[in-house]
Amino acid sequence: RWTAKNDMILTFEQTQTSNWAAGGYSSLTFGGLFKGFYNYKHNKHKVDNTVEAAYGRTRQDLCGKGIWDKENEWIKSEDRIEINSIYGYQAVGFWNYSSLINIKSQFDDGYSKDDRQNPISAGLSPVVMTTSIGLEYKKSYFSTLFSVLTGKTTYCLDKRQSIHEAIFGKDDWDRTWKLSLGSYIKVFYQRDVMKNINILAKLDLFWDYDKPIIDTDITTEIFVSMKISKYLNTFVSIQAAIDKDFSTAIQYKERFGISIPINF
Repeated sequence: RWTAKNDMILTFEQTQTSNWAAGGYSSLTFGGLFKGFYNYKHNKHKVDNTVEAAYGRTRQDLCGKGIWDKENEWIKSEDRIEINSIYGYQAVGFWNYSSLINIKSQFDDGYSKDDRQNPISAGLSPVVMTTSIGLEYKKSYFSTLFSVLTGKTTYCLDKRQSIHEAIFGKDDWDRTWKLSLGSYIKVFYQRDVMKNINILAKLDLFWDYDKPIIDTDITTEIFVSMKISKYLNTFVSIQAAIDKDFSTAIQYKERFGISIPINF
């Protein structure tokens, strides 16, 4: 009744330059990505659980005195925790009555590019938890969940001023959480499109009923992995988000690399 799959990717990159005519900086980068899938199915009941964790850091020789000089520092390049759990009870055909819990957070302090002194996030601050009840259309490699009864709760236990203001604004200094009610759509797709190529795509949309529909929060991710050999993979990851509570601009991140896959 249970199936489990664990995928881990480890990445490492070093660049060393000295009097290089084209310019550039010496750098050292490392990272890791874990994806776990734990699913249960029996009769009309099913539970789909996923766990994702990613962390990476990079250090560049910006001062020109050597990568380990104290003027250089480690900068976070990737930091993510995401847990999903969806319970479904078969209604008819590929349709299920469903409930969902989604938790998103990070491991470490995060800074804006303009301020390296005052963090805007910290380990488990914030934690964003989305809970919903609705209908899900699910096939083996594709699912879409629709909900008009969704709660999005943001928790922050770190009391540093810069973090609190980035999440809640300058008012209500004693606040540690806030709740928004709205509608939610979650789309998930994962499939081997060719023998050695796998695509994972996700799209989340949340409309807070207290805001205009044009202010809907949107997050999307596409992760493409290709097997080169038994011990090497290459991958491309593209993430984008629109969250006007944080910024009116589109948030965008792209990663490309060679990795060592570990499956168990």
